[in-house]
Order: sequence, then structure tokens, then C-alpha cells
Amino acid sequence: MASPASVPHTRILAGLVLGAAAGCLVNYLFVGVGADQRPVVPQWLRLLNQNVTEPIGQVFLRLLFVTVVPLVFASLAVGVAQIGSVGAVGRVGGKTIAYFLVITTIATVIGLVLVNAVKPGEGLPPGDLAELQKQFATGAGERKPAEYTVMSFVQSVVPNNPFRAAANLEMLGIITFALLVGVGLTKLDAHKAEPVVRLLEAIGELMVFIITLAMKLAPVGVFCLIFATTSQLGFALLGLLGKYVFVVLLGLAIQGGLVLPALVRVLGGYGPLTFFRKARASIVTAFSTSSSNATLPTNLRTAEVEFGVPPRIAAFVLPLGATMCMAGTALFEGVTVMFLAQLMLPEPMALGQQALVVMLCVLTAVGAAGVPGGSIPLLMLVLETAGIPPGAIAIVLGIDRILDMCRTTVNNIGDLSAVVVVARSEAGHAASVPPAP
Repeated sequence: MASPASVPHTRILAGLVLGAAAGCLVNYLFVGVGADQRPVVPQWLRLLNQNVTEPIGQVFLRLLFVTVVPLVFASLAVGVAQIGSVGAVGRVGGKTIAYFLVITTIATVIGLVLVNAVKPGEGLPPGDLAELQKQFATGAGERKPAEYTVMSFVQSVVPNNPFRAAANLEMLGIITFALLVGVGLTKLDAHKAEPVVRLLEAIGELMVFIITLAMKLAPVGVFCLIFATTSQLGFALLGLLGKYVFVVLLGLAIQGGLVLPALVRVLGGYGPLTFFRKARASIVTAFSTSSSNATLPTNLRTAEVEFGVPPRIAAFVLPLGATMCMAGTALFEGVTVMFLAQLMLPEPMALGQQALVVMLCVLTAVGAAGVPGGSIPLLMLVLETAGIPPGAIAIVLGIDRILDMCRTTVNNIGDLSAVVVVARSEAGHAASVPPAP
């Protein structure tokens, strides 16, 4: 499968640095401040951004956004079809899936607590804030965040027309339909279901290939988008980005350094130091590759050799984890959505809307491709559902690579913690272990 990592991350980072430096320099030299505290941008700079930098950046973003619905649908449907029903995979499958969902939910809640406490998206001068919102508040971002009563929520979960749900980017309906298709495939005869599963797998791989092509434009796209923003706002936005990175890394550190080791200690029988010492090869591989799939062979060896996990349990839990166990990704998505909401929305998100963000982050994290940058298109769909302009992802895209390395590491620690916990809980029940998916 093609990987978005085919473009060296140093080029994307260079695009961010050069775009920010050039934009801040232009802002310092040519942009003043009016009586209403808004930036006074010269006409030539507005024309440059409107006709050159912003259109180039938008082409890059649209190449990413066009993959979202097919990628979500195919990934979730195939994931459910390959997992099968919990009854089919037995006790081990039930424990594994439950563990994944619990730690992913915990991670997302940690992220939302931190982002609400630190508020990294607040503090931009009113004039700069209005300019930023004006730049991105087009198209999808103009609509308000979804507000649900109990009944409207139930209705939105079950689409009456899956094609209309896809066209309108009604995320809950898309996810529900994908899950129903996946469950339905588990009930069909194998010879009937297999061609559909292969087709969905091919669609997923095709979307990743398109993402790969889009990422080839990433250095130029990121440069143009960041230049367009910083040339009008200057250094103010960069300070908020620093706070955002701090919140993401702090949340990942809490999840990977405190929550998961505590679960391993209580449920898996390994102390934190012993666990990390035995898992160090897998952790280094995950950090360096930013890919759950690329780390899978190392994880299998670590589980069997270092932790003594029975091969059949390791072969079942770890491939499932590479697809479903995305706690770090869910935390990143939750923090990013709230950060951009604080920047872009006129009013804070209500508690119910934040609860919806938690659920969406947990579900879309499961559908994230296990390759570098695979979560970005899905995050854009969460932004759309929250009423935030998806194009605002450009604000954080340039620094995503280092965050991707860190969140993949936490995803990987979650995989290993799961296999250790499940193996210990299944001591004496080896005969019940299902075959690897």
C-alpha cells in the first residue's frame, strides 16, 4: 500500500517554517494595525493571498477532503467484517474490543479536559481573530455545530438515504451505514461476502494512494496556507500553536506514561519499568515509522518473546490493534477539534457537543489508516460535523509529523498493553482463543 510518508516529513516541516518566516516578515514590514485593532493589509498582499497562495493551498486540502467519505466507509465496513461479531470471535474478541474502546475513550476525555483547562485556541487579539475567521469561514464551515436533542440524535444516527448522507457529509449516518454493512458481511456466506470485502479493501487502498499523491503537494500547500495566515496575523498565531502542541504532547504523555502502565500493572501483572524495558524495540519502531502497520511485525515478536504471550493470542489481538487501537489518534483529534473550535467558533462548544466530539473521535480513530498521516482526512470530517471549516486543518498540518510520531507511539503502547492484559486474563482458557483475523 502506498504511504503518505513517501514525502519526507522534513520537506513538510520546511514548508511550515519557510511559510511562517516569510509570512511573519511580510507582516512585520507591510501590515499595520487599524483603529479597530484589525490588521491593515495592503491591497497587493490581499490579491497575492486571494489569487495565488490560498487557491494553491485549497487544491491541496481538497485532494485530502475528497477521500474522506470513501475512506471512512471502506475502513469501518472492512474492519467490522474482518473482526466478525463478538459472539463469533468468542471471549477473547469481546475482551479485546472492549479494552480498545475503553482506553480510546479515556484518551479522548483526557485530551478534552486538558484543552478546556489550557484553552490553547484563546488569546488571539480580536482583530486578528476576525481576520482568521474571515479567511477560513467559507463553504462547509459556515454552518453551526450540530445541536442534537435525544430524538434528533437517534434520527441522525440512522440515515434514510446513505447517498444523501455522504453528499451532505452527515458523519453519524455514514458511520452507522458502514457498521451495518460490515455486520451484514459477517452474516453472508463467505463466497458472497469475500468479493465485497476485497472491493472495499481496494477502495480503502485507493484512497490512501490519493492521500499519497496529495501529500506530494504538502510542502507547497503548507507553505502557501501558512504564508497566507501569518502574513496577515504575524506571530500571534504561532504562540497559540505552541500551546496547542504542549496540550497534545501532555495528553499523550499522561495516556502513554500513566494510564496505560497503570492498567498493565493492575490487569497485566507487569510494573511500568519492566513493561517499557520489554517493549522498547516496538516503541522505537512506532516512533520512527509513525505507522501502526509497519510496527506490527516487531509487536508480534515483542509479545511472544519478551512477554511470553501465546502466539495465537498475539496473532489475534495485535493485528486487530493495528486497526482499532488508536487511543493516541483519538486524543489528538479531540484536542485539535477543540483547539480549532476555540479559534474559529464565536461561542464555546456546549458539553453535549463535546460529548459528540468524543464519540466521533473514538469511532473515526478506528477507521484511521495505519499509515503516517492517515488520520488527517478523518479529522477533517470531524471538523465538518462540528461546524468548523475543514480548511482550518492547515493551521496545524505543518507540525503534524512530530505529533503523528508521538500519537503512533501511544497507539502502539496501547496495542502491547492490550495483548498483555488479554493474555493474562486468558490463562487457562487457551482453547477458546479464536484464529487470527
